[in-house]
Amino acid sequence: MNFLAHFLLSDNEDDLRLGNLLGDVVKGRVERYDHPGATPRLRTGIRLHRTIDSFSDSHAVVRRSKQRIAARYGRLSGVIVDVYYDHVLAREWATHGQGTLPAFAEDVYGTLDRHLARLPADVHPLVRAMTRGDWLAGYADIANIERALRGLARRARVAAGIGTAAEELARDYDALSEDVAEFFPELRAHCTRFLADATTDG
Repeated sequence: MNFLAHFLLSDNEDDLRLGNLLGDVVKGRVERYDHPGATPRLRTGIRLHRTIDSFSDSHAVVRRSKQRIAARYGRLSGVIVDVYYDHVLAREWATHGQGTLPAFAEDVYGTLDRHLARLPADVHPLVRAMTRGDWLAGYADIANIERALRGLARRARVAAGIGTAAEELARDYDALSEDVAEFFPELRAHCTRFLADATTDG
């Protein structure tokens, strides 16, 4: 899953949002993450990010989504599906989200801005770019998805082949929408159980 899904599954908690953002940045054992401003709940957010990724990667519906484009994109299919799913969530926010998408996005940007000092300095450019470009609400626009995928293709040689993947999304949108409708409630329930256990464990 990509940024929008991770923030949506953060239960509207600032520290869970911060930890979820850091999930791809912090490596190794989470309890050793000791950046100033780290809290037990922020570390839970990092674990939540990893839980979301592991549940998604092993889910049959997500594998089905990847298989729809695997013939053309191979191992890059997972990266593309992550972005595709955020596009579907954004387009169908009334079903999967909370309130309006622009209001949710502004609330997340406010969280990141208020707590920027609690994030590592190398994450600050990402936060500024996300906020300035309104990435979260922008996922609803296929043109922004196309730009995001072309940006990935430019930045990473291994991803060079995904620049035209938005065409696949437009063609297979209905099928991918059905995949998200089946998968996302299961992911949300999994995250709810994870957070309940995390609260119980202190």
